[in-house]
Amino acid sequence: MTWIVRILISLLILVVIALLAVLLPAHIQVRSVAPRLPGNSELLALRGANSPNKVSYIVTSSQRLERGQISHISIVIEWANGKRFLIDTGMSRREAENFADLLKKMDSSAGSAMVYTTVSEALGSEIKDIAGVGFTHLHIDHTQGLENFCTARGAGALLLQSPSQQELHNFNTTEGADLVENSCLKRSDFSLAKDATLYRSKEFPGLAAFELGGHTPGSTLWAVAIAGKILLFSGDITNDKASIEQNIAKHALYSYLIVPENTQRTAELRRWLNGLDQSESFSVIVSHDLANTKSHLPEFIRK
Repeated sequence: MTWIVRILISLLILVVIALLAVLLPAHIQVRSVAPRLPGNSELLALRGANSPNKVSYIVTSSQRLERGQISHISIVIEWANGKRFLIDTGMSRREAENFADLLKKMDSSAGSAMVYTTVSEALGSEIKDIAGVGFTHLHIDHTQGLENFCTARGAGALLLQSPSQQELHNFNTTEGADLVENSCLKRSDFSLAKDATLYRSKEFPGLAAFELGGHTPGSTLWAVAIAGKILLFSGDITNDKASIEQNIAKHALYSYLIVPENTQRTAELRRWLNGLDQSESFSVIVSHDLANTKSHLPEFIRK
């Protein structure tokens, strides 16, 4: 064996050790979040007289991929008293373009970004009505728009986070977690009833969060009661609704190297979400699937 081969082997071993040092803790951590799935009755109990009266979406950008397209969508929940809650904040125009460029490097079939707006631009002067903000998870494409939101809104909105999302971070979520922690949002407490799995806030009746795990340690499902039905916002457990319906896993390279996922948990969640979606009482809405979102919600339009 020549000295060059020895050096190459040594370098390869160092690279493998470095990858394991980063990936192994993240994989162990994400597997620590797998709470009991809530029953239908617990979810349906969100329904009440003070539940939201409108839910709409804002699409900030989209990009064509080999399989459909990926869209960045924020959800606006409204109550009769004018209070509003925002799920996910998307990205600024520049960051949306940067994110699209990154995807193009990873996937040669990806198209260019179509950047439509930002959350703060779409909300306009009505941004002052956003009384609370939550996130399906803390990847930067779901959180970076918070910077523009805070510039436009200022202080006053509450932050709702499950304990796992607040406390457990890995190399893919620390940037988003720091952004949220140092933002204009004021942290508010959730309550968790005995033997329950859903986190609720008295500030926002008819809204609840559930610690999903699977995709990231802080992945969170948001459940919203409206018109006697429960809307379930599943985040990035899958990137499209068809993957829930057909029980299609993400590519192994993605789940094991790029974004460390608990694939056993995501498979369990796909089956659970698909079962709920078969009932007329529930509708599952996937973060990046614009067609799925449009089939259930109107686009947000300022009054």
